[in-house]
Amino acid sequence: MPILNNRLTAEQYEQNFSDIHPPFDSREAALVEANRCLFCYDAPCTKSCPTSINIPKFIKQITTDNVKGSAYTILDANIMGGGCSKVCPVEKLCEGSCVFNLLEEPPIPIAKLQRYSTEKAITHKWPLFQRKPSTGRRVAVVVLVRRD
Repeated sequence: MPILNNRLTAEQYEQNFSDIHPPFDSREAALVEANRCLFCYDAPCTKSCPTSINIPKFIKQITTDNVKGSAYTILDANIMGGGCSKVCPVEKLCEGSCVFNLLEEPPIPIAKLQRYSTEKAITHKWPLFQRKPSTGRRVAVVVLVRRD
């Protein structure tokens, strides 16, 4: 009797592990969505972001073709911004509080714009931050494993 490997089919894999917020197809698609933003002064999207990313600022930077600056704005507030753009429940947070929801329009796709900026920075290996000089101190991480 052969052993079954219980692997998913290609269709099941695609269905279960597809991107929640797939990337934009092109630069123009990102610009179209970024240019819809109203750049609210007291932006509800920024208030509802757990990491307080300045969302209107990074979107404005995309519209002015400053994608490197946009990535810096995101990663300066949240160093995990690239990963968060793929898994964050934005429909309940920033996109859920977008003023376009009150106008019965689709909200700005903030996660996709965030992913657009951070993935470009990662792909092009832009040096956004500089390491501080060493202080001579060391850090240790101690992990306790409980065995029952």
